[in-house]
Amino acid sequence: MKIIIVLIFTAISFLAHSQSRPTVPNPPKVKKSETKTTSSSSSVSVQDSDSSYSFKASFDSDKNDKIKRMLMDHLDEKYLISKGEVLIWKKTDAEEIIYSVTFKNGSLKMNVDKELSSGNAVREFEKLGNKLRELISND
Repeated sequence: MKIIIVLIFTAISFLAHSQSRPTVPNPPKVKKSETKTTSSSSSVSVQDSDSSYSFKASFDSDKNDKIKRMLMDHLDEKYLISKGEVLIWKKTDAEEIIYSVTFKNGSLKMNVDKELSSGNAVREFEKLGNKLRELISND
């Protein structure tokens, strides 16, 4: 009987030691030139009340040219003030600001006083804001 117990114990011990962990294959090596990491962040905020319309956005700098082009196409150049990389459109009437638009690398702010602007002008700014939001969010 002792021999059978010793044989069973030896067999179990042998089986327990013969199992090994499987080796995990290494992931394929990627050349540095093949790796590409991109991150994108943008935000758009629109506030529309009875007295004013406000649009604020931040976006990746790769969208600067398209946004700048859209602003240049939609806003009157006679109200444009260029301060280096910053573009400002400001229309005033008797010391009151009717609208102001400030564009700089990665950000845009538009404010329209609805009480001083015509209904047509307000609708145009709202349309422009919608186009800009689509451009910033989808591109």
